[in-house]
Amino acid sequence: MIGAEPTKPIKEYRIILADDHAILRAGVKMVIENKPDLKVVGEVANGRELLDMVAKEPCDMIVLDLNMPLMNGIEALEYLQIHFPKIAVLVLTTHKEKAFLKRALAKGAKGYLLKEETHDKLLSAISDIRQGKKAISSDMTTLIVEDFSSDLSSALTVDLLSVREKEILHYSANGLTSKEIGERLDISARTVEAHRANIREKLGIETQSELIKFAIDHNLL
Repeated sequence: MIGAEPTKPIKEYRIILADDHAILRAGVKMVIENKPDLKVVGEVANGRELLDMVAKEPCDMIVLDLNMPLMNGIEALEYLQIHFPKIAVLVLTTHKEKAFLKRALAKGAKGYLLKEETHDKLLSAISDIRQGKKAISSDMTTLIVEDFSSDLSSALTVDLLSVREKEILHYSANGLTSKEIGERLDISARTVEAHRANIREKLGIETQSELIKFAIDHNLL
């Protein structure tokens, strides 16, 4: 049509796939390249191959498995965060454990998706990361919320203790007797015993081993 503006070319979002299972890579590639603005520009089967490819092949994102030979995903993430911080990394894994999620995010991953997710979830995750958002599987998000709630509850429990009670908890967990604690704090052993009773009631703790564990968990030793 005369006078019509020329169509702007679609800007490709370039992706490298890093997974030691060729069949899985083929499936992920097929899903990704169904979108006209997404292109898989490379495939590798281990972390070392990934680092070699990234140095030669410019890309916007890496879809990364955590379990790979020679160099695993976490090790590759560490390297990428230092040397290629602008490349977004979407972890695609079978690991549902909270520890893996925390490590991946701490090492710079922008997303954490389980391999059991649907094709639409994968494309949605890529889209979210392109927009500067985090993309995390709903199952893993639930773990984060539960972890946060547990930490908050634990912090509130510590806040129930007075400054004096925290001092006595510290000395008690280190094995000092009521008399020894009293001498350090310039109070009577009977007062120390009263504080100890209050601590046990507030924390629901009965044994010395429970007391020590609580002190360790809350950096009170």
